[in-house]
Amino acid sequence: MAVCRKRASASLALSAALCAAGAAAQVPSGPVTSPEPPPITPLKYTDDYSYLRDPASRTGAWWEPLKFILLDSEGWAFLTLGDEGRVRYEQYWGNNFGSARLPDEAYLRYRQMPYVSLNLGPRIRAFAEIQIAYAARSHITKNPVLDQTGVDLLQGFLDARLPLGDAGIVTARTGRQVLLYGSGRLINAGPNIRFSYDGGVVEWQRGGWRVDAFFVLPVDTHFDVFDDRPNGTRKIWSVYATYGLPRLGYGSGVDLYYIGYQNEHAQFDQGTGLEQRQSFGFRFFGTQGGLTWDFEELVQFGKFNGDDILAWAFANDALYKLLDVPLRPFLGLRLAALSGDDDPKDHTLGTFNAIDGEGGYFGENSVLGPANLLLVRAIAGFEFGSGWRAYAGPVLYWRASLGDGIYALGGNLLRPDAGSHARFVGPQVDAAVSWQANRNLSFSVAVSVLWPGQFIRDTGPDETVKFFGGHVAWQF
Repeated sequence: MAVCRKRASASLALSAALCAAGAAAQVPSGPVTSPEPPPITPLKYTDDYSYLRDPASRTGAWWEPLKFILLDSEGWAFLTLGDEGRVRYEQYWGNNFGSARLPDEAYLRYRQMPYVSLNLGPRIRAFAEIQIAYAARSHITKNPVLDQTGVDLLQGFLDARLPLGDAGIVTARTGRQVLLYGSGRLINAGPNIRFSYDGGVVEWQRGGWRVDAFFVLPVDTHFDVFDDRPNGTRKIWSVYATYGLPRLGYGSGVDLYYIGYQNEHAQFDQGTGLEQRQSFGFRFFGTQGGLTWDFEELVQFGKFNGDDILAWAFANDALYKLLDVPLRPFLGLRLAALSGDDDPKDHTLGTFNAIDGEGGYFGENSVLGPANLLLVRAIAGFEFGSGWRAYAGPVLYWRASLGDGIYALGGNLLRPDAGSHARFVGPQVDAAVSWQANRNLSFSVAVSVLWPGQFIRDTGPDETVKFFGGHVAWQF
């Protein structure tokens, strides 16, 4: 298993990503009555439709009868049904700078995730979700982490809510589940084949505080039907706290977290072996007027093959939108640094591990992974109304440490150091257009070009990477 599992996909505009990240950190897991439809989140089980118990709250939308199906005359028990699907096309030329098994490749991916939620009063719930994922891709490159998992159980759990009066509310959840915390840089739902975990989560909420504690085993995906199993060689445990700061603006707050991780078969430029890593982080995020921000800093300690781990990362994003100007133009800037290893022969591993973080974090293609990188990304775009959005911008990559190579999204070593003294990995340009046609239907298309820098030219094939991708997605 790779050091960190990620899935490649085209990302949305930076503003959408930041807003989604801030919202995800504040989503409660228990029922919260609302006269408006809740946002559709990647977790699904946070979507609460109990407000439809009141016929006066219904609008006649086609999906409402599926969201509140009464099972008794009192409305105590009800079902919620939903679904999400996506068809995606991707094409690469010169993938991995020409070193991929098929550098020039085009393929189609299909993913669908129907779910059912059984609510027994305000405190007990059973939730199940199926993942159906196939890819029309060469058997040489097709894999169960990115492309295909057949038909499998993505989520299946029970949860219970216990009100504690002035002490808040505790929710306990056990079984297989999707997790998403903060910006998704370390624990993410995954952009294509969804991540899921077997284990338990206990959540406490009171006032502006939400604190989660969990212990889980990542679930490995495989090609055949109902053959996904938990990976006993990898374990994740955490205490993750969020405090809302609504006075600063919509969805604003801070995260404080500890994440423990163990991998018995970790792979780095320094070698392969047992990794036991502790991550401590702080995040400050929010939206005020036209400004959206997301600042995250973290440090990692631990042991790898008996040697010390000392790694770090920061990712600071800001986007400003002119709300009162036609086409609502916006500018965004991302500054990020993820540590690398200074010397593979010493007794300290400095390579950052993003564990199960989001894919496509650096841009529209999926070549580089979040380790041993310094980067600057700028975007400029417009919102044309009626759900249309477009943006474009450059990305510049450097190695953080000259003693370490560069890594792929899956955490595997993409290019070893090979004695190169060059820091510059290369420049990239992205452009994307998306259309949110309505609550349930969206479209996106993106292009990207990544040119090889001196480090790539020093260490192997140095073709220019060209990417085109697009998808149509539906959900309710």
